[in-house]
Amino acid sequence: MSEKEYKLKLNPNYYVVTANDLIKGKQRMTLREAQLLFIAISQVVKEDKDFKTYITTVTELAEFMGITSESLYRDLKEICKSLRSQNVEVQISSSNSQEKAKWKIFGWVQNAEYDCGKLTLRLSDDIKPFLIDLDKFYTQIQLSTLLSFRSYYTIRLYQYLKADAGAKWETVEEWHFTCDEIRELFQIEPKKYKQAKDLLKKTITPALKELNDSDYAYIWDYEEHKANKQGRPLTGVSFKAIFFENKNEKDLYLKKIKPLIEHYNSLK
Repeated sequence: MSEKEYKLKLNPNYYVVTANDLIKGKQRMTLREAQLLFIAISQVVKEDKDFKTYITTVTELAEFMGITSESLYRDLKEICKSLRSQNVEVQISSSNSQEKAKWKIFGWVQNAEYDCGKLTLRLSDDIKPFLIDLDKFYTQIQLSTLLSFRSYYTIRLYQYLKADAGAKWETVEEWHFTCDEIRELFQIEPKKYKQAKDLLKKTITPALKELNDSDYAYIWDYEEHKANKQGRPLTGVSFKAIFFENKNEKDLYLKKIKPLIEHYNSLK
């Protein structure tokens, strides 16, 4: 007897709710792979005890993702094939402080099938503990927000910063990333962007610009840091950020709240 299939509900107002441990795990994928994965994760609701198998048409999916059906038909097999083979490495906490950090490797997708214009997709049971029955240490982001970004680096950075800010319970936070940490975050291969200036130019700098240009974040005090030695190579970046749910929130902050904060700081 075949497993029951459920219609994939393509709703931009759904939330992608993910455990912070999964967000902070080592992962790498393309923009389209990330978008399809988030659409699948957005189907999971609080009452679920297990994952479901979902179906949709390529035409409906392409329209929802804002791309042509032709391009999705062309790339869908590779997108699903890659997601099926992609892994995420999650650090597992140990009660023994003397032990080195442990990692477990999980798959994203259990199966993907395409037949006559219909896509069938099911998430891997491996990641069930990070998506179902979460009561703490998780981050929820509206699906429409994640789908609005045009770069995987932006999506990856935004998710990470949101999870990090939530864990610290602070509205405004300052972040510092070394070049090695940037490579780790985006899982950049050692032979790619060997020069630090190229690494920053191709990854975190444009990602921060896209975030700042969006309705969902305000970035300021961006600074590139250099080593204290001859030649002074770039060693990393720092910046401050605050996040918003929509354009109205961001406009309110920039037009009214931010000037008040600046005025107050000038009086100190």
